[in-house]
Amino acid sequence: MNSPVSVGCTGALLGDILRRRSAGFFPDGQVAGVLFRVADICMFSLSSYMHLRKGTEFPSAGQSFEKGVWRTIHKFTTHALTLRELIASLNGGSGVTLFKQVIESLQPHSLVLVGDMINKTIDFEQSKARRRSSVRAGIDPRLDELKRQYDGMDSFLTEVVSHLHQELPDWARKYVQSCIFLPQIGFLTVVEPNPATGNGQYEGEDTTLEAWEKLFTIDDAVCYKNSYMRELDKEYGDMYCQIGDREVEIIHRLASKVLEHEEPLLSASGMCGEFDAILALALGAGKYNWHEPQVVQASVIHIEEGRHPLQELVVPAFVPNSCHLFSGSKDAAEMQNDSPQALILTGPNHSGKSVYLKQTAIIVYLAHIGSFVPATQAIIGLTESILTCISPRESMTGGESAFARDMKQAALSIRSSTPKSLVLVDEFGKGTNGDDGAGLLAALLDHYLSLGSNCPRLLAATHFHEVFENRYLEHHNCLKIAHMNVRLDWEASLMDDQVTYLFNLEYGHNTSSYGVRCAALNGVPGPVVDRAENVSQLLSRNEDLSAVCVRLSTLDEERLEKAELTARLFLGQSFEGGGRQESEKDREGTRDSVKDILEAILSPNI
Repeated sequence: MNSPVSVGCTGALLGDILRRRSAGFFPDGQVAGVLFRVADICMFSLSSYMHLRKGTEFPSAGQSFEKGVWRTIHKFTTHALTLRELIASLNGGSGVTLFKQVIESLQPHSLVLVGDMINKTIDFEQSKARRRSSVRAGIDPRLDELKRQYDGMDSFLTEVVSHLHQELPDWARKYVQSCIFLPQIGFLTVVEPNPATGNGQYEGEDTTLEAWEKLFTIDDAVCYKNSYMRELDKEYGDMYCQIGDREVEIIHRLASKVLEHEEPLLSASGMCGEFDAILALALGAGKYNWHEPQVVQASVIHIEEGRHPLQELVVPAFVPNSCHLFSGSKDAAEMQNDSPQALILTGPNHSGKSVYLKQTAIIVYLAHIGSFVPATQAIIGLTESILTCISPRESMTGGESAFARDMKQAALSIRSSTPKSLVLVDEFGKGTNGDDGAGLLAALLDHYLSLGSNCPRLLAATHFHEVFENRYLEHHNCLKIAHMNVRLDWEASLMDDQVTYLFNLEYGHNTSSYGVRCAALNGVPGPVVDRAENVSQLLSRNEDLSAVCVRLSTLDEERLEKAELTARLFLGQSFEGGGRQESEKDREGTRDSVKDILEAILSPNI
């Protein structure tokens, strides 16, 4: 934030304004009411800076007059004077640095002069109706005469039609409908068209007037230019364009006079914008129960019960979480009670990992611009940069893959990070093969952690549980692993009650595969779920799956043993017969014997 007010000064101002709003500081509450009134004025009318030169070079181009430069400047001068008057009337306000700066920056002489010049020159009601800047009557006599003639154009055209009818034959008068005036084209005679030819029913033949010139056809009417119309053009000219040209000259002179006060106006605009921002932060801090942070030199982040300032407004109940990180010297570590330099989060989707990362970054940022923060307590070390490796928004115009954008963000964070940086890594590596993504994440974390005291404060969230297997990162003492807590109740009758997100941070590694368990919630059979979780754990430990995949289940082994026993019993039987001389009776006896043997072999009691 490019502001002339320092971090410490702005924080002190916020505290002072909040104290002045309290009933204990002002028992009668009058000043608190005035502050609320000032907030209404600032936030409504001073939401953006003026652009004087842009407005005078392109006056109200492409927008309504209400949003044009002259209406904006006029409102600004009025509300800025009101703001100065209200602040000057505050009892005890002279001791507040911000109030002094507002009173000094808002120069009444320039504001009154500019507002008066605009009000005397611009006709706001007429400008709104015409959707362009119009000059008040009495400023320029020639302009007033042109407007009088133009406003009386309807009655004048009626006289023109009457005069033209006197010059026409009786049979042709019914075809001449009217006379009109169009800017840049002039006066025209409107004639009823002939359906057969497309021309007018009358075109000036056999009269003292010269032949009429057809210009165009519009709305079942043909427009002609004749000598009488040309005489009117020469006498009155293009009044509409003359009015516009004259008003442009007058408004340009007004703009030149206003720009003589450019510096005091821009100074007042900047001061009002700064006051608006600080007052908004102060009122927001009181409304949403924010607290004053402590900004220190050490590279630490100590946040107690931090909240996301936007997320908590759209959910019924927001669960706050604390954050403790350090970077640099051992003194910082001792101050943070053995807090880590890096914290890696795991947990299922929608458990709050990304919100936790973002709320930490927002709190750090708010502390640096002098704002109170959404936390019960915050000690924030001075931070040079907040670097992110977060999946960007997809775009067809980017011309690069999501994985390429992830790599660019990671490369930028590696090049730019310092011990006073805050680095956020959210689901890094998920844009490519799972094994490659896990390897890239492990390498990125190992790079940062190997920097030792030069490691930035690092927050990461991932689904790659294999990164933690085989104790690859355990030798880094400055690393801690945590997860977003989830309560599981697979015995619950309702599917929505079987997984409950608690949204609170808990230290330790949770190896449960909630993705596999969620498959059970959607009807996947239990044996398939158990088998999937078993294979997932084997993969995370880099074990060979070939031996596991060929291994039979207990049920399959029992079936195979039974089949082998059946085959052995069958092969051990003797089936001797009499050959071809065997009688029919003997053959039937043999068949019955074989049948009995097979039934005995396949009996369930075997």
